[in-house]
Amino acid sequence: MKFTHRRRVTLSAAVLASAALLSACGGGSASPAAPEARSGPVTIDVWGWNAETGKQIADAFNAAQSDVKVNYVLQASNTATQTNFRNAMEAKSDVPCLVQGFAPLTTMVVNGWAQDITDAVTPTEDIYNDGAKAAAKVNDRYYGLPSGSDGQFMIVNKDTYDKYGVKIPATWQEFVDAGKIFKANGVDVTNLAGEDPSTLMNLAQQGGAEWFAIDGDKWKVNFTDKATMAAADIIQQLIDNDFVSNQTYKDRPALYSYFDSGKMASTTTQWWSLTGYKTNFPATSGHWEAVEIPQFSSDKKATPGRSTPSFVPVGCDSPEAVVKYADWLATPEGIQAGKNPKTGSVGLPSSLKDPSPYVKDVIPKGFFVDDTKAAEVMVEAQKATVGKFELGPNYDAWFPELQDQWGKAVAGQIKLSEALKNVQNFVTSDLEKKGISFTTGS
Repeated sequence: MKFTHRRRVTLSAAVLASAALLSACGGGSASPAAPEARSGPVTIDVWGWNAETGKQIADAFNAAQSDVKVNYVLQASNTATQTNFRNAMEAKSDVPCLVQGFAPLTTMVVNGWAQDITDAVTPTEDIYNDGAKAAAKVNDRYYGLPSGSDGQFMIVNKDTYDKYGVKIPATWQEFVDAGKIFKANGVDVTNLAGEDPSTLMNLAQQGGAEWFAIDGDKWKVNFTDKATMAAADIIQQLIDNDFVSNQTYKDRPALYSYFDSGKMASTTTQWWSLTGYKTNFPATSGHWEAVEIPQFSSDKKATPGRSTPSFVPVGCDSPEAVVKYADWLATPEGIQAGKNPKTGSVGLPSSLKDPSPYVKDVIPKGFFVDDTKAAEVMVEAQKATVGKFELGPNYDAWFPELQDQWGKAVAGQIKLSEALKNVQNFVTSDLEKKGISFTTGS
C-alpha cells in the first residue's frame, strides 16, 4: 500500500481492512466466493528459501497425515521471495497460503498482505513459548505464526576472564566495570561494529523499550524512552572509555581472527553462530564458557531476541490447514524432519516452551569448557526471550538511518542520545511524508 499526503491511512484502518483490501487475490473476482465442498486433502502452497530441507519437511508432513497437502515452492532468496510475492499480490493470482517472513510483521499488516489468523492459531497456541507468541502478534492479534526468537546469551573467553580475575558480570553495569579491568591489560571487553546497531536494539528490547507502539488509530514513536536511554548509557560508557574494539563484520576472516586472538573477552551470541565459531576459532576452541546475558537489574530477567514470522496472505482461504502444518513442525516428528541431510544437524526449535531435548544437538563438540552448562544457559535464554519488538510501518526507510547514526556514535562523532533523537526525527519526517498518522512519546 502506498501512502501519500492526499490519502492518510491510519494504523487501525490498515489492520482492520487488511483482510478486505486484497480479498480477491486468490482469484479474479472482487470478492471471495463461498468455499466449495472439498474432497480429499486441502492443498496449500508454501513459499520459502530453505533449499536444504524445505521440500523434505513438506514431504514428511504429507506422508504423516492425509488432511493437508503441502506444496513447497522454493524461492531463490529472501529478496526473490519479496519480489515474487509483491507480483502475485498485485496480479491477484497464484497467492500462496504461507510465506516465510521476509520483512517485519507490521509491514505485512500495514500493506494489507497478512490476514488475521487469530481464530486459527489460538486453539493450539499453548504449544509455544511466550516470546514466540508475542512475535506473531500485532495489536494483540495473530497476523503471523508463532515464531521462535533465538534468545541471546553471552560467551566469555574463560582463560582471559580467569587471567585477570574478572567476575562474570550479572548486570550491564558490571559488564562496563569488567571493561575497565580488561582495558588496563590491553583486552577489549567486547566488539561493536560500526555498521551494526543490533547491540543497541537488543539492549533496548531487553530493557522493555517500545520504539513503535499502537496508540488508538496511530503509531506511537519513541526512540528516547527510559529503557532505550538506559541501553544507550551502557553502550556510551563502553565507547567513551574505549573498552571495545570496532572490528567490522564485512571482513569475516579478520573478525574471527580477532575473536580468536584472546584480545576480546566476551560477546553476545545465539545458537546458530556456534558452529561457525568452532570452525574459525582454532586457538581458543575449548576455552569459551556460555553464561547468561547481563541484565539491567538483578531482580528481572529478560533475554533479547527477535524474529520475522511467517504469515498467511490475504486471499488464502485455508488458514486452519496452514496452522495444522505449522503445529506439526513443532512436534518431535516435525523437528526431526528438518535434519540436514549433509550434516545430520537439527536446528534448535526455539518456539517451544522447552527446547532442552534438542539443545545439545546444536552445541559443537570441543568449543565450550562445559557443554552441559552451555545447554542449560541456552535453554534459560529461550525461556526468558522477549520476542516482541515493534519495528513500525517504515522499517526499510529508517533502519539505514539508524545504521548511519550508530556508526557516527561508535566513532565518537556524536553521542548515542543525539543519534537516537536524529533517528526519531527521521522516522517522524518519513511517516509524515507517507501520510501515516503518528504521535511521539516522551
